[in-house]
Amino acid sequence: MSILSPRIAPGINVAMARVAARFYIFTILLVACTFFLPHPVVIRTLPLLVLGLLAVIMIIILYLVPWDRFEPRVFTVFHLLSGSTLLSILVAVSGGLNSSYDVLFFLIILFSYFYNLAEMLGIAAVVTVFSLVPYLYSPPEPHHYAMSAVLSLFFFLGTYLLYGVTRFVLKRNRILEDLNRELQELYSITSALFKDMKKDAVIETLAEGLKDHLPTTYCLVLLLDDKLNMTVRIACPVRSLNWEPPVGLLFAPDQLSIVRQTIENRQPRVLRLESDAIDEELRRVLTPPTRSLIIVPIRIAAENVGVIVFAEERSWERNPFTNERIQLAVAMSRQVAIGINMWWGFERLESMRNEIKIAHDKVIKAERLATLGEVTRAVEHEINNPLNVIVNWAEVYREDATVDPEIRKKFQVMFDMAMRIKQVIRKLAETKDVKSVEFVEGQNMTDIE
Repeated sequence: MSILSPRIAPGINVAMARVAARFYIFTILLVACTFFLPHPVVIRTLPLLVLGLLAVIMIIILYLVPWDRFEPRVFTVFHLLSGSTLLSILVAVSGGLNSSYDVLFFLIILFSYFYNLAEMLGIAAVVTVFSLVPYLYSPPEPHHYAMSAVLSLFFFLGTYLLYGVTRFVLKRNRILEDLNRELQELYSITSALFKDMKKDAVIETLAEGLKDHLPTTYCLVLLLDDKLNMTVRIACPVRSLNWEPPVGLLFAPDQLSIVRQTIENRQPRVLRLESDAIDEELRRVLTPPTRSLIIVPIRIAAENVGVIVFAEERSWERNPFTNERIQLAVAMSRQVAIGINMWWGFERLESMRNEIKIAHDKVIKAERLATLGEVTRAVEHEINNPLNVIVNWAEVYREDATVDPEIRKKFQVMFDMAMRIKQVIRKLAETKDVKSVEFVEGQNMTDIE
């Protein structure tokens, strides 16, 4: 069933069927003219009505059948057989060559394929006027039938020529199918970028995708920075080359004038190195055997972000930059722009995530400090009252001469430790942010015996 499988883009067979329907519209017009034209040929009304009905049925079939499900040759054979049948009936009914309808019908077959609606109506008017021209009609003779058969063969030949045009359209359509398949694969690469948004992963995925779908020998991706410097970020050969990829090479704003002109013009530019002059800086990043190249701007919205250079080492005669290859290069540049835009978006998200994390840490620390402040105030209030009593009595007894010196020494230690506690409480109350506090520098805790 491969002969019935669709091999062209959706809609082409349907469009051909719409054009072929004009053939049967002309059939109805000619049948109507036959009824109203005065001539000596005997008009057989019933066959003409059947012919008109068949034309209406064919128009309905052409509009209702889903022709895109079949190969173009199926539609061509169907139209060939049905059209030749109606032609034979019309020639037989209208009197052969004496009626001149067979010649007009053959011309209408050709014109029906190539004219729009306005021109079709114009042809109908011409056919009507031509039919009104006085003709000497006479009963058909045997040689008239032979000549009608010859003209029918011309109809087959004309249809075959039209099918040749269809084959040419199919060839162009296969090229478009290949281009569409390449674009679908590029879209899959873009979708894969969403799965791993790390910077290095994006660059690696883009490089691998370009390598698999290159229309040339190799390509380079150069991106602009905030200072308009241009850096080589990706270098992708389609096969192993004696070439050191210049990834990371930086060019100042006054270098690569041809590349920067292409960015300003926002249009692809094809260069043949054997006849076109290029910058020495650009030659530095190309391989010596490079014969031709195309520079395609990379744009994100209205912003120019860089270029993608597709270089070809094969000769121009062997592998020129055709319109299809240029379209593929432009499509690839758009996909690269999508990938770069996601890369930049990921970097912005990473930066925002880091800022949010820092702000979150600050909020947590602020909450901890607020809690610490409340605890400190409570501790200060609860400890200072009994601590003041201890300090006061310790100070009294350490200075009382009637008290035993050993006991006074103990009260001195109690006084010092109580003052140390007060100092710690005071520093806790003064803590406002995150910083290390050494409570009593150079002092050790003293055990009270």
